Amino acid sequence: MPQILIRRLDQHVVRQLRAKAAADGVSAEEEARRILRRSLVGELPAMSLIDFIRTMPDVGDGRIFRRPKRKPRKVKL
Repeated sequence: MPQILIRRLDQHVVRQLRAKAAADGVSAEEEARRILRRSLVGELPAMSLIDFIRTMPDVGDGRIFRRPKRKPRKVKL
């Protein structure tokens, strides 16, 4: 994955970045990625994967995900 190093950032900018990252619950590095992506590409996921999963409706006890029991295999000794 490519990396960049940004030198000589104003302390005010760094403090603002860290504060915004803390408010969003992410690292300063992730917040910087999001800002760059949003400003250059305009794409930012509408919500995180965990937030998306939390929006899924409760469909019961999970029976549809159970695997059928299989007979044990015969093992030659």
